[in-house]
Amino acid sequence: MALGLTAFVFALTILHWGHTKSGWLFSAGFGLHGWLLIAVNVFFYGYLCWVGFWLIRGSAGPERLFMVGWFAGFLLSPLHALGPKWAAAIKHIGAFGLAVALLAALSLLLDPSEEADSSDRTDVV
Repeated sequence: MALGLTAFVFALTILHWGHTKSGWLFSAGFGLHGWLLIAVNVFFYGYLCWVGFWLIRGSAGPERLFMVGWFAGFLLSPLHALGPKWAAAIKHIGAFGLAVALLAALSLLLDPSEEADSSDRTDVV
């Protein structure tokens, strides 16, 4: 499921779909305006940074690459609002991060797991 979702989002990123024009998570069409819109965006991005930190910290190996790839471009997107000249670089970093996440998910799918391998079990009757 992770491989399919990552491939889908990677394809959407390549087609330049899915980001707001401002680079923020929520735009003015969301129903909020002014400082309240900025506060909601800052809160959600702070929360996503916190979740990303704990998900990346709790993983190792290809799982960590998968999580870093997913969060790389998404967490950099608010920089677009601070410097519009960085928009192309941020999109490229996000696409590269998703490509890394896609390869890590493929690696995890093809890697045999020790927990799923039941050939060494001695408790089988």
